[in-house]
Amino acid sequence: MTTQTISNISMRSAMRFSANNAQAELEKAKREVTTGIHDDLGTELGARMSHMVNLSNELDRIKNNKDTNSIVIQRLDSSQTAMDSIGTSAQTILNSLVSLSGNADAKSIKTMTDSIKDAYQAITAAANTSVNGEFLFAGINTDVKPLDDYFAAGSPAKTSFDTLLNGYLTANTIASVSAMTATQMTDFINNTLTPSFMGTDWTTNWSSATDKNLTGRVTNNQIIETSTNTNSSGFRQMALAMVISTELLSKTLATDVRQAASTAAISAIGLGRTGIDAQRTQLGLSQSRVSEANDFLDAQRNILEKYLSSMQSIDPYEASSRVEELKTLLQTAYSLTAHLQNLSLVNFL
Repeated sequence: MTTQTISNISMRSAMRFSANNAQAELEKAKREVTTGIHDDLGTELGARMSHMVNLSNELDRIKNNKDTNSIVIQRLDSSQTAMDSIGTSAQTILNSLVSLSGNADAKSIKTMTDSIKDAYQAITAAANTSVNGEFLFAGINTDVKPLDDYFAAGSPAKTSFDTLLNGYLTANTIASVSAMTATQMTDFINNTLTPSFMGTDWTTNWSSATDKNLTGRVTNNQIIETSTNTNSSGFRQMALAMVISTELLSKTLATDVRQAASTAAISAIGLGRTGIDAQRTQLGLSQSRVSEANDFLDAQRNILEKYLSSMQSIDPYEASSRVEELKTLLQTAYSLTAHLQNLSLVNFL
């Protein structure tokens, strides 16, 4: 009878292989406990992996929407602040015009017209407000200052008015503004001056803005207007009131002529304030829609994040138990390997 040689190398190799596998599984389990998600999402999710990628892309789109909306909110808030300043200056002009109405005192007239000039300059400054290098009231021409400074040297708006006035005086053989009758003053304001402000003269000499406003996509399927412009009737009427006040009412006029000009200026500034209030309302509606859009996007994001988390997350208690089991298994493998290494015929003998 012969005896076969039995080697323990195969058993040691098998045990070492098991220990290595257990070590790799232990490291993976530790990472899962630390991160709270599956270590290999592709293996765990399988065919659902493409769905998870689509959801992640949707979350990125929502984030981009929110980032864009934050810029829109900044623009709208800044526009509202500027419009509030414009409204305050328009009220100053109205108060001055009411005080000026029927007043023939030269000193009072100069004080009031200077106040109106300062208020309109404040309106011009507010209308030319820019945020991040973009002018708020220029429509889509965001790189162009929208409203001309009437009181600046060489102003096209000032030149345009002078041309209109001198043309009217010449055509009607009137020596100066002071020589105009109430009928002539009313005729000039209603039939020459006002049409120039409401027509192309405004966009040629006063405003560099466009009628088309900026728009923004606040959700995937919702686009809103995010700006306004100086071509609105509100800005035109306020400028008309300013010109009547500083260029006509500042002159020495007969009482009835002054009353005619004053009435026209008060009417214009009233229409201007109404127009500005309408623009502020439009901006307010846009602000409300952006806020609603952000609430909708936040709700979408929360739902998607919870769903993605449920797909990726592990059971922390199960993962912790698995780590302990693998530690025990690894310790057992190390112990058995040590015993196998000690198996020797010399030791047996």
